[in-house]
Amino acid sequence: MSQKCVIESVANSRLMQLFGAATFCLTALVGSAHGAVTVVVGEPYGTIGTLLPVGHTAIYLDRVCADGPVRLRMCRPNERSGVVIERLNHLRVDWVATPILDYLYGVDDPSAVTRYLEPSQVTELRENYRHQFLGVLLPGDTVDKLDRDWWESLATSYDRRMWGYQLATTRQQDEELVAMLNGAVNKHRYHLHKSNCADFAASIVNFYYPGTVKHNGISDFWLMTPKQVARSVGAYGHAHREAELRVLQFPQLLGPQRRSHAVRGASELFLKTKRYLVPLSVIQPELVLALAVVYIDQGRWDIRRGGLDGEFEVEEPWSFARHGAEPARRSEELRPN
Repeated sequence: MSQKCVIESVANSRLMQLFGAATFCLTALVGSAHGAVTVVVGEPYGTIGTLLPVGHTAIYLDRVCADGPVRLRMCRPNERSGVVIERLNHLRVDWVATPILDYLYGVDDPSAVTRYLEPSQVTELRENYRHQFLGVLLPGDTVDKLDRDWWESLATSYDRRMWGYQLATTRQQDEELVAMLNGAVNKHRYHLHKSNCADFAASIVNFYYPGTVKHNGISDFWLMTPKQVARSVGAYGHAHREAELRVLQFPQLLGPQRRSHAVRGASELFLKTKRYLVPLSVIQPELVLALAVVYIDQGRWDIRRGGLDGEFEVEEPWSFARHGAEPARRSEELRPN
């Protein structure tokens, strides 16, 4: 090989390296500019989840950070970003903000996530967070068991599996939402029929995409449910590909706790929950028939199959190890309803 060819080969190799480096930097910049609003639906669990298996709803904003439990701000460059905001019943505020890692795993570092914890250890994580960050809202050494719905905002992956329905947002939209929530009076508004956790999630989605989430008066008896919010987001994403719909699964971590179970709508819970179906079948069988017709017509949508290709992406703790990390795509693994 001539000296000229060697020089050209080395030069071409150097150019490819520079091009690769430039491409990497551009990809990183694009990744950091990405924003999304995600409806997080937690599967029902425990006694309440058995009696009322509709689940719980929260909102995950991946470009917004918590500035304390009742205030938001835009995340800083290179900051591990993401906050979950939700409406709970037994807090004196309308919404509370929790960093995404604390919300899912009770820690602020993905390398510190423990895959198996006893209930007492999960309680310790939550109490440590309460004493450190929630003292204004939940003062004192202990909190009454009846007021422990704040547990819904911490280390939730040990209690339940969760599903996320995500749509893209612009930075301007995120900034406007932050300004709106920070500027409004944050006082208790929870009401089961008029202003529940799903109503709050629906209002945030409708802020970004007006008119997307509406009540399903037939299937859910005009009660806003977590399933209806996720279903509406999924339908919008299917109709508007530019919204970049993604469906995420946040797995339930290991522990002695029982596994969470399927999210259901209002009419569906009467048909698929034996404690309601059996007495209704005896006392008022015509009502069961009517519920079945409603369910077949509008209630059969499965939260696990709402992705563009019927697939979902699995978010693991290491997905949050660096900003913009992409979760691995897996084939669908369904549990029976």
